[in-house]
Amino acid sequence: MTKQRIASTILAGLFVWVGSWASIALVRGQAATQHDGQPRIVGVWRGNSVCVVKDSPCHDEVNVYSFSAVAGKPGTYSGTASKAVGVESFAMGTREFKYDAGNHTLESAMPAAVLRFVVDEDKMEGTLTLRDGSVYRRIHLVRGK
Repeated sequence: MTKQRIASTILAGLFVWVGSWASIALVRGQAATQHDGQPRIVGVWRGNSVCVVKDSPCHDEVNVYSFSAVAGKPGTYSGTASKAVGVESFAMGTREFKYDAGNHTLESAMPAAVLRFVVDEDKMEGTLTLRDGSVYRRIHLVRGK
């Protein structure tokens, strides 16, 4: 095989390889958003919930959130939170969340606190903020696999 033919073969292979990765990146980017430009929230998200207020009853946890769309309520999601302890999972409850497209936030208000996530592709960064404005927890989630 000539040097020119070897170089052409390597170059062709490189274009295929780069094209494949570009296609994967494009598909991944499309998978992260719905057709209307809203983030894809429905699904399972996993991560850590870290206590901000030390010397409190709060404990750091591994969390699993499962979100589903609420029929007839655009921008509204049902979110079920669980905490993982060892190999077991314990449901903590289900809440309704509203999505604010302008701020990219997903929020659920409770009597004593507000749970708010900033949605960014396959990642959510959140806080549990008490009504007095103090942050009680920081929650870091990624789309589950």
